Amino acid sequence: MASVQPPQSDLVSVNGVRLQSFDWGGRGPALVFLAGFGCTPRFFNWLASRFTDRYRVLGLSRRAHGLSETPESGYDIPTLAEDICAFLDEKGIDRAAFIGHSYAGNEMAQLAAAHPERVERLVFLDAAYDRTDEDRERLGRQPAPPTPLDPQPEIFESKAAYAEDNRKRHQLFRRLWDERWDAQLDDALEPVAGGFRERLSGEAAGKLVEARNAFRPDYRAIRCPVLAIYAIPDVTWYVHDGAPADFREAMTRYSEEIHRPYIRRCAEQVRREVSEATVIELDGASHYCFFDREAEVLDAMRAFL
Repeated sequence: MASVQPPQSDLVSVNGVRLQSFDWGGRGPALVFLAGFGCTPRFFNWLASRFTDRYRVLGLSRRAHGLSETPESGYDIPTLAEDICAFLDEKGIDRAAFIGHSYAGNEMAQLAAAHPERVERLVFLDAAYDRTDEDRERLGRQPAPPTPLDPQPEIFESKAAYAEDNRKRHQLFRRLWDERWDAQLDDALEPVAGGFRERLSGEAAGKLVEARNAFRPDYRAIRCPVLAIYAIPDVTWYVHDGAPADFREAMTRYSEEIHRPYIRRCAEQVRREVSEATVIELDGASHYCFFDREAEVLDAMRAFL
């Protein structure tokens, strides 16, 4: 992987809270990257740098993420979308295109519905999901691992120990973790006595999850062109090679009967409800499809943007 220069990072004041912003430079219309839950746009460094030939490329970390402040309130999706609008105002930007991963899809859907005049185009990177109560109940039936791991430590002796703990807990991270994850650990971790801990507190994380569960996107209200890329993972992203056969079989059934059909249903919903949508389904890709299928994702994004 070719090395790229890291973005400039700063704090901007929006809606009474200081949020971490990123700037990759470039000239042209604005293109804003929004990261998923627990991550910052630094995660997109390789991808974002590929657009500076055509765009002014920026990023924004939501409340409680990275170096952004952690206020007591403001974690509902409408407020998070208003933070993005205020960020555009702070940067003197009338209208922008947005690329968002995972959790950011909620914010982009709300932003496009509430402020269509601020949104040029949207790229959902495995991010355009509508979760009903029934969906959450069914998705919650994922089989428990045969040997549950101990709770995640609150404090890690080093950044390397944090990375190793994540790889131990998640097969997906075992397969994908590389220098791109390492590069954002300064945003994800803060130094404390005895080592490092996650900057995203459990309390703030809980509020964000509640906000996601309460939010229902109104795709019919989106008037701009949309590119929605869906990763439809197979069981290898969640079950390591040495897992017991019965657990692998249970996870395979869960994947084929619940998880993958849910993803395809959401993709069909976007096709049906968004007036101008391009939908791509990447079979066998991971939730971080811009890592494991980066060439396909980049080609699709450049053609769309």
